[in-house]
Amino acid sequence: MADQLLIGLDFGGMSIKGGAVSASEGKVLARGLRPFAPDVDAAEIFTRAAELVLELESAAGGSAERVGVGCAGLFDRPTGTVLASANMPNLVGESLSEGVGRGLGGREVLVENDANIAAFGEQWLGAGLAEDSMALLTLGTGVGGGIVLGNELFVGPGGNAGEIGHTVIFPRPSGSHYDGPYHEELACPCGSYGCLERLVSASAAKRRARAAGLSDDLPVLAQSARSAAGPERRLLHEIGRDLGSGLSTLVTLFDISFFVIGGGFGAALDVLRPGAEELLEEQRYGTGASRIVPATLGSDAGWIGAARLSLRAD
Repeated sequence: MADQLLIGLDFGGMSIKGGAVSASEGKVLARGLRPFAPDVDAAEIFTRAAELVLELESAAGGSAERVGVGCAGLFDRPTGTVLASANMPNLVGESLSEGVGRGLGGREVLVENDANIAAFGEQWLGAGLAEDSMALLTLGTGVGGGIVLGNELFVGPGGNAGEIGHTVIFPRPSGSHYDGPYHEELACPCGSYGCLERLVSASAAKRRARAAGLSDDLPVLAQSARSAAGPERRLLHEIGRDLGSGLSTLVTLFDISFFVIGGGFGAALDVLRPGAEELLEEQRYGTGASRIVPATLGSDAGWIGAARLSLRAD
């Protein structure tokens, strides 16, 4: 009996990444990419997505029963309709399930948030492949995240679980006249204050480096921290502790002990990890120790997780 073919797509602001993988062995059989201009309309995006699926199936020598799709934003999962997406405003109000499925003869299309599917991909074929439960955090412009519990993607009853970047770790100080160093910087675009991404994202790290009189070139900053003790190492240790504070919340709520860190700023994990581990040890509840490892799938994590979505429908 032929192995089941899985197809996944990852919608980005200017391209669609995709790939084909075998269900039983997790073997990558094909990869593909379809770029598009930022102002292209939804119909054209759906056409290119369907074309990419057919290209992948041709390269892999098979056909997928259904297709998984990941996209940044909030969704109505029963219909696959995009409710909000900062990266792809041209898809807001559109059903990804119907739009992509229309070009594939009405095949079923499953839709999920891009950070969630990246976590699902890393747990299946990446850094978390030996773990039943884990959380992924991506340190980029913001902080994305996803949670896998017992080999199942956990999104919560409303579909919004895993928004780790908006965990408040630095509550607003009381008093209307507070003017401390983080007063304005920690106001988050989500409307809250003191969110994790305002302290540990790449954007936050650059801001904190400039405030400390250091280079805001993060690879240079990280290399300086690796090379010698000094202000760069101290800053990244502090940022690591803030990261650990966010992880500690997940430990307490979900009993997760395995964390995967990705994103551009995730390349500095080796110098962030000491601070994160220090904080986790200080706030440890229970007897288990936590592990923090780098993501391994890179930009493939999203489409691999999307491909895995199709197995959940059986």
